[in-house]
Amino acid sequence: MDCENVFKCLFNAGKREIEIYKLLLRGSKRVDEICQIVGKDRSTVQRILNKLVKCKIVRREKRIIKNGGGYYFVYKAVSPDKLRRWLEKCIEDWQKEMKEAIKNIEEFMLS
Repeated sequence: MDCENVFKCLFNAGKREIEIYKLLLRGSKRVDEICQIVGKDRSTVQRILNKLVKCKIVRREKRIIKNGGGYYFVYKAVSPDKLRRWLEKCIEDWQKEMKEAIKNIEEFMLS
């Protein structure tokens, strides 16, 4: 299994999600900047960003517009190192839970 398959399996992420994650590794971007770079419409990019934020592999930060009021959001990817460490912990926790769950499998199957 390679990293692309891990992304697909754990985050239900396809090529577009991975492309935008990789783009954000190069630096924070606004939605309109991402749209221009990847050539996708705003609603598609926002849907992908919301998914990546929900998966906790991209962070969204609110920025205030100084002169005109209002605000906008910038998006930034979690570093690959931090992502790797978080995934390793999730996998270790899952493995412990599964080992605990199967301790009494014989009793369960024979009941």
